[in-house]
Amino acid sequence: MAQNQQPIFQTKPPEQFVQIPINIERDSSTTRMNQTGITNRKPNHWPTITISIIFVIIGQSIAKLLENFYYDKINRSEYNENRQNDGVWTQSLLQTVGFPLLLLPFLIFITKNKRNHHQQPPITSDSIHVKSLAVIYICIGIIMAVQGRLAAMGKLEIPFGVFTLIYTTQLFFTPIFAAFINKIKFNRWVVISVILAIITGALTLSSSFGGEPDEAEENYARGSWAALFAGICFALLLCNIQNVFDSYIFKRTETTNKKTSFASVFEVIIFSSLVATIISVVGLLIAGEQHELKREMNGFSKGKGSYVMAMVGQAVSWQVYWVGIVGLVYSVSSVLSNVISVITWPIVSVLVVIFFNFMDDEFDAFKGVALVTAVLSAAAYFFRLHKENRMAN
Repeated sequence: MAQNQQPIFQTKPPEQFVQIPINIERDSSTTRMNQTGITNRKPNHWPTITISIIFVIIGQSIAKLLENFYYDKINRSEYNENRQNDGVWTQSLLQTVGFPLLLLPFLIFITKNKRNHHQQPPITSDSIHVKSLAVIYICIGIIMAVQGRLAAMGKLEIPFGVFTLIYTTQLFFTPIFAAFINKIKFNRWVVISVILAIITGALTLSSSFGGEPDEAEENYARGSWAALFAGICFALLLCNIQNVFDSYIFKRTETTNKKTSFASVFEVIIFSSLVATIISVVGLLIAGEQHELKREMNGFSKGKGSYVMAMVGQAVSWQVYWVGIVGLVYSVSSVLSNVISVITWPIVSVLVVIFFNFMDDEFDAFKGVALVTAVLSAAAYFFRLHKENRMAN
């Protein structure tokens, strides 16, 4: 890049200027992967990482609590086998339909970024990048819709503990996809973090779920395959999002010697969610779930207002979650993003125990150990990330 071109022979070191960002930014010059699979970060990225983690925890926790509330209050235990999978497209839709909420912060970041770099020359390859990104966003949107639908179906077909164990396999697939798609190499601390995250996910098998099927409704073959492919889709989703950042968005700014702002996170979510929302709406209409929504609202035990609030709350919470998840991919990698997503599960399981009175659901040893391994998993990854930051400075 232009900023790194210096004379071969110098009588004194060149002056270096440090820019303190007023908004959340990532320097495009730091996107090259080192041997550990973690990009060389500057210390000012820790606030971005911290905020993203908080968003993941808050967004996923509230979304899951409201999902349990929804299934609990529609009296799903009284449903018959023919209506067992009612609402799976609706649940998939709720994960992406709230993307218009991100338009305002996206425009704010875009405006600030243009103001800071208004003197930069235009990028001649912009049209190529736009066409490539359009295709990629369509692919990511398809994966998002399929993943949401499969996960929603899997939880209604098999016991939640079995679903959790199978769905945890996403942590096996994410490093594999990251190695092939993102060319990431791993050191022992990252491997330890992933292993502890897998243990954390597996230990949440004792968690309860409001939509869990009874014995007559269980379909292990269909539910297990749905859970497995949902995990694969989520791993593939994260790695493709990282590929968008590394191969397109960061390279798009290199020729202009400027930084990419957090607006790129909103860009990925908005355009991908638009595609996923269209697919989920079409699936919902084909399945005829629009007729079930009215019936559910009228029969909701807490009233129509509570039903609407539960649905809207899920849509908003999922957007908070996606900002955190994609923000972690933007700041670090798809692997850390997946690790943080999974180690949040014990927090959700404890909150379910607190807010709901599901049969045989209590704070047991599994949940306690899961919380400990979750902390250790995060600590292992952040320890290595801290060492990488020190080596880069």
